[in-house]
Amino acid sequence: MTEDVPLTELCTICHIQRYKYCCPRCSARTCSLPCIKRHKQWASCSGVRDPATYLKRSELATPKGIDHDYNYLTSIERQLDNAERDAESKGILLHNWKLNGLAPKAHQPAKGEVPLQNAIRQCRVVVDRAPKGMSRQKQNETYWDKRAKRVVWTVEWVHKNGSRELGSCPDTEPLDVAYTRLVDANAAPSIAKAGPNTKPPKKKRKPNKASKTATATPITPPKDLPTGLITSLSAAAPSEFSMVYAEDVPAPLGADQNTATITPDPEDGKPLLPSPKLEQPPVPQVHFYLLLPSTPTSYRVLIPLASNGTLASALRDRFVLEFPTIYALKQPPDNLPKGFMNEEDYLKSIAQKGRIDLDGLLGEARGWGRNDLDEDGKPADVDPRTLQDVLKRDLISVVDAV
Repeated sequence: MTEDVPLTELCTICHIQRYKYCCPRCSARTCSLPCIKRHKQWASCSGVRDPATYLKRSELATPKGIDHDYNYLTSIERQLDNAERDAESKGILLHNWKLNGLAPKAHQPAKGEVPLQNAIRQCRVVVDRAPKGMSRQKQNETYWDKRAKRVVWTVEWVHKNGSRELGSCPDTEPLDVAYTRLVDANAAPSIAKAGPNTKPPKKKRKPNKASKTATATPITPPKDLPTGLITSLSAAAPSEFSMVYAEDVPAPLGADQNTATITPDPEDGKPLLPSPKLEQPPVPQVHFYLLLPSTPTSYRVLIPLASNGTLASALRDRFVLEFPTIYALKQPPDNLPKGFMNEEDYLKSIAQKGRIDLDGLLGEARGWGRNDLDEDGKPADVDPRTLQDVLKRDLISVVDAV
């Protein structure tokens, strides 16, 4: 009887009977229970199916492959249910939040997160959240201002020299105002270093009796002073005008108000200069652009923004990665620097590429190739009967395959 059975169909343990079983673990073929036990003992096989075993792509879309994945997922759910019931039977509460109806702390939103998400949703802004722990996620400090009823965004400003800086900007504030405030905040420390000496003035010593009795040098008032003021200065005691500052002397009528008379200090002989007014340098005219993230191109796609427009209007129906990135450049939208692309040009290039790919696919389906395109890139005239025959053949081939 065994002579008629091929060796490939015999039991791999006894080599006598035809095999009836296949090991789920190693696919060893056995004929009976004693052979199965002997196989597990000899090969140290558990007999349990390995869910991580490699399967070819052709084996995945088969009933066997689907059953394999379904049984694996079902076994995991069964093990979790059994472990939970076993723990509850022993008096161990795995989820205390089930008793009081509260969600676990990991699933509870942070304070102010719910109104922030609602406000962002009302502004129709699509925010792609970075994974927790990433640098961009840590830098995001966008919050909901409950008192002012507005969203205060964290904005990444990119200056004309390429430097990046993070700043906060309310969604109701114009872009030029927010950028000017950022530039002024950065220029304040440098101006303070370059300004006049900010040391506190020396304390005046009280005059002693000897100085009171000493003869004081009369002060000759300026010639441009009014007559009444000169008379009052002459009638006053000399000790009351021992020190005259430039800002205390009024300027003559018709003279420049910014010019002041320099009067020497009687103590050290150094001139007392008036404190100049520190004026902020004007912010140069810049153009603002919103960076469009996650684009399949090597260029940085920029969206032109209105300088006097608010941040809420700039982000409306836009997509940002965690928080917006705004470029402040001198170049207008029609003359961007190298490496940048306008949104309008980017959309045109995408549409042109999609149209070319679609024409190529239609050309293959209709029987003509890319060489049959005319000079304008449009397909040549095709006979409708030819197109109908091609589609009919494709439909028949699909039906036969099913």
